[in-house]
Amino acid sequence: MFDQILSSLKEQAAPALMEKLGLDQQQASGSITAAADSAKEVLSGGDGFGMDDVMNLFSSAKNSSGADGILGKMGTVLMSKLTGQVGLDSNKAGGVSALLLPMVTELITKHAGGNAGALRSLLGGNGGGIADAAKGMLGKLFK
Repeated sequence: MFDQILSSLKEQAAPALMEKLGLDQQQASGSITAAADSAKEVLSGGDGFGMDDVMNLFSSAKNSSGADGILGKMGTVLMSKLTGQVGLDSNKAGGVSALLLPMVTELITKHAGGNAGALRSLLGGNGGGIADAAKGMLGKLFK
């Protein structure tokens, strides 16, 4: 399942980043890596959000304030990585972030199907807490 998600993200994101935002191959690849790293960093940080917020973020339901908080933090971290590591200007980084974050959440949602068990499976949930679960899923997802 991880291979399908990663393959889908690369297939959808790289061409879209190059066509819609004018990135070259290296910038597109760096942007996808930055998105993965940002998600891993935020979800592994355990910054006071719970599994219910993560479940909400990766569901088809309207985001709760906690899920919006997670997504917002991921966006902030991603913007920093895009400008600092990938070398994009802030305008282009904003466009990349706006394109990639919904793709990442949509792909995970699609594969989890709003099912808690499937999401926990994707998260590698073995009772080790949200940080360990997120590290497990995202570490495998974005190798």
